[in-house]
Amino acid sequence: MIISNLNVILIKTDDEKTFSTSLLILAGMLLLLGGCKEDELPVSGEGNVANNELPVRLAETDYNPGNTYYLLNDNESQDVYFDSSQRSFYVSQPLQFGMDDEHCFQLRFYSPRALKNVTFWARIDGYEEEFKFMSLEKIMPFQQLRVHIPFATKDLTAYTRSGKKIRIMANPYLTEENLTFTVECDDPYWARLQSIRCKWYIAFGRYSDTQDSWKYKMKASHTREAVAIALNMGYMFSSERFKTALYEFGPLHSNNDKTEIDKTALLANVLNHRGLTFGYTTGVMGLGGGTTFGMHEVCYLEHYADDKSITETIFHEFAHCVGYGHAGNMTYEQTGPGWITLCNNVYVALSLDKELPVYSRRFLHTRWSRNRYFDDIYVASKHIIEDPELDALDGGLSPLRGETDRGGNDGEPVAFKLDYTDLPGATGTTFRPKDVYVYGDTLYAVNDADNQYSVEVFGLAGGGKKHLGSIKEWKHGEATGKFGGRPNGVTRANDKIYVTHEGSRTEIFDAKSHQFLTCIGNGSWGTGPSQTVHAFDVLLYKGLVMIHDKRYVNFVEEQAIQSGVTPRIYVRSEHLGETNGTYGMAVDEQTGLLYSTHPAKRIDLFAPDGIREGVSPKRTGQLAYKNVPYDLDFYEGRLFVSSNGTEKFCEVNPRTGEIMKDHTTIGGITLQAPEKFCIRRHTLFITDRVKNGTCVYAIPMSELK
Repeated sequence: MIISNLNVILIKTDDEKTFSTSLLILAGMLLLLGGCKEDELPVSGEGNVANNELPVRLAETDYNPGNTYYLLNDNESQDVYFDSSQRSFYVSQPLQFGMDDEHCFQLRFYSPRALKNVTFWARIDGYEEEFKFMSLEKIMPFQQLRVHIPFATKDLTAYTRSGKKIRIMANPYLTEENLTFTVECDDPYWARLQSIRCKWYIAFGRYSDTQDSWKYKMKASHTREAVAIALNMGYMFSSERFKTALYEFGPLHSNNDKTEIDKTALLANVLNHRGLTFGYTTGVMGLGGGTTFGMHEVCYLEHYADDKSITETIFHEFAHCVGYGHAGNMTYEQTGPGWITLCNNVYVALSLDKELPVYSRRFLHTRWSRNRYFDDIYVASKHIIEDPELDALDGGLSPLRGETDRGGNDGEPVAFKLDYTDLPGATGTTFRPKDVYVYGDTLYAVNDADNQYSVEVFGLAGGGKKHLGSIKEWKHGEATGKFGGRPNGVTRANDKIYVTHEGSRTEIFDAKSHQFLTCIGNGSWGTGPSQTVHAFDVLLYKGLVMIHDKRYVNFVEEQAIQSGVTPRIYVRSEHLGETNGTYGMAVDEQTGLLYSTHPAKRIDLFAPDGIREGVSPKRTGQLAYKNVPYDLDFYEGRLFVSSNGTEKFCEVNPRTGEIMKDHTTIGGITLQAPEKFCIRRHTLFITDRVKNGTCVYAIPMSELK
């Protein structure tokens, strides 16, 4: 169809958000293209050209800013990637290579995946056989490699395909016409790329500089996804699986009169199409016709089987590109299931079978990129694709990538009572400890007394209870921050203090300076990627920050906690029931299970090691409890629970929830209203919420036999 009559799919979502222009540099894409000078070449003994013998050998560790640049990186200008003379490729030839005018061998690889074990052979006019020129351990995704051709300036020994040892004489007059290269690779990925028969020329651009649909910039992250889509489409249409599915599928119609399309001619038309110029559209999901192929950001993200498996716009617009309108079933399927259904079925099946060149969103992780417009990072997927190659890229599907901070749990047991008399200027009504956490010789007590919200810090060195300071207000840029709701929980890990409160935030401070770093939750009640519904308890375990709010357990990657950056929720649990109350969490180190109290007289169990990106973890079990449980913690495999009722503090069977022993009275202390507690340095630190006399008891665990 004519370009001037571009067809559209209207956006079916309400994603009319303010566009963010923040940048996130894709890992590894910061290298700058350097010049190619003879004195920068590897010398004998450096592992690249040994003893004046070819081939040139390069490992991944040999790539540096002097020889490598990464195409379509986040710093690249739109003027560069919209210039087809600089950024374009044929989908059947994503690996480009040859000699430039400065006697440098240059390759460009348009691929989101690496290619292993690549050998380049060279042939020079006047020599009988090809000889081994270069051996690459790995070609990196989107790599541009530029290396001086050594036999342009000096004599070298080389080996032919037949194993013959020959001498290549220095030739400063080499030209593209008398020097050619061929590639050899045993990587299965290479065979997959080689099977692509489509003749499409792939470029990037904007159809119109004046139409509103094209007014937003196409970002580098979109171009990288465009490469993935182009390779996947090219492979799929070239495959026997698609050909078989095409002929087995029902009739395809070019109009509403159900005029049937000749499928053989259709496939030939697809394979021989001129090409696609990928662009970015807004206000509409897509615009296509001829070689113009514009799509909204969501289309660049959701086509993977382990994302949303939605390819409707891609194949709708491609049908326009090969000449079909909205009648029939090639675009909107007005005459029954048609082209977009057929293509989606095959595309998803090939993705799940790991046959597509770029079969998973994990190769690019564009949802993690800040260099795009929307912020929907963690999206649940219908399918999970496991693969060691992907695990090597992102550390695996589980977010448990860190180590639990087990420091600060040393020291001798202590015994004391801490109350308002230990806080200068306090009274029984201005100091009401809600939660307590001890790290080494430092005790943190959350104070939820009305109009007195704070974290009070005490030093325990030498058996004392010295008040060291308070966290009540803090600077956040030019603004002054404070607890926007009643504080509930506190913990410390990896030099950070975490404090939850009912203002739907978890404040995070530097453990040494007490300076504000960032927060989880934006203070607005909700379930967006930066929201919680209140915030009650907080726990850190193996690289995950776990926050229990009024409805869910929210999981945040600890590695995302950075000063000045608001981290997003990685995933949240299933809805647990909306109930006010005191919540507590702890992990059983023996089983790896997360135990969480709930006011509905139960303890919920979760398996953190089963958490996957975007998938809401469900409870793996529930323990009924006699009373309303407040908090819990483990000590040497033993589970302790605080609660209301007669049995206020008990040892509990972690498998059944049955009370094994009532410890409401410990030695000479009878707990009256115990709530939150922690067990650290072989000591029980527990709040007793007696009216106008709330205190913290420190009781050696040796007393709880």
